[in-house]
Amino acid sequence: MKLNSTWKAFRGWLGITLLAAAILAAGCADPEMGRDASEYFGEGTYSTVNEEIEFTDEPYDIVGEVPIQDLRDLIPEFEFVWYGFSENDVYPVSGDCDPQRDFDTTEPAYLEELPATIEGVVTMHPRYFMKVSVCGTEERYYGSYVIQDQSTGIHVLKDSRIGEFDVGDRVRLRVRALIRSFGTYAVLAYDEEEVLTTPSTREPVYYQQIERNFQEGTDNYEVFRIVGRVALEATNQNFNEMIVESEEESNVEWLVSLDRELGTRGVAPPEGALVQLTGPVFDSFGMRMLITNLGQIEVLEE
Repeated sequence: MKLNSTWKAFRGWLGITLLAAAILAAGCADPEMGRDASEYFGEGTYSTVNEEIEFTDEPYDIVGEVPIQDLRDLIPEFEFVWYGFSENDVYPVSGDCDPQRDFDTTEPAYLEELPATIEGVVTMHPRYFMKVSVCGTEERYYGSYVIQDQSTGIHVLKDSRIGEFDVGDRVRLRVRALIRSFGTYAVLAYDEEEVLTTPSTREPVYYQQIERNFQEGTDNYEVFRIVGRVALEATNQNFNEMIVESEEESNVEWLVSLDRELGTRGVAPPEGALVQLTGPVFDSFGMRMLITNLGQIEVLEE
């Protein structure tokens, strides 16, 4: 009796299993193979990104309540590291704010001229990364940019990965603190920028064409145009920097730096190419032009 009941149970289980398998098999259709992708998509094409920038050789007539040159004149030339704050924006540490620098004293200055409102044209896209030591603390600015009026230009240290404006936009900002860190002259603290233009009303970027080497001090944050041959191609192995040699003047060459984003896109002109480059120049271990947009690069001959 026990064997008979076991056999009945097994037959019941087997029947249910076979029925389920039959239902499952009936519900499955033969897989349909997809069509050849080329029948739908066709052949691909290649195109380049266009980042046009309008340039002009006509100087600006733009100036804010305070010319940028007057602001830069507040920064002493004889100090390699210096901070200047508005009297209403007191630095939280009194006295020497960087005691680790045991060979000198770094005491922030308080400037009665600040806050000051400046206005100008953005000449470098706000995405350039800079790491700057502020009173002994390494601060990272992911969206720094350059602004220029009719008098000169200056760096603005902006900590943002999102650019609310672009090259050619006219902006106004109320400056509350300044910094000099070796060759960098920059706005350290400020109120939020007021963008005075739209994408359709941007200002042409003023440039000066030169056939000489970049000059330390006087060329800082000015926009120049150079024409020459690429003697050293920018690659990941040389930090995306290239050397351009003038064809008009012997012994004249320029150092040009592509920012990280352009470097990873592989858009650097090849060695030997004749190029026309336009962009701001600043002192970063030597005077160099910074390229952050494809619109700053024109390959005249490969």
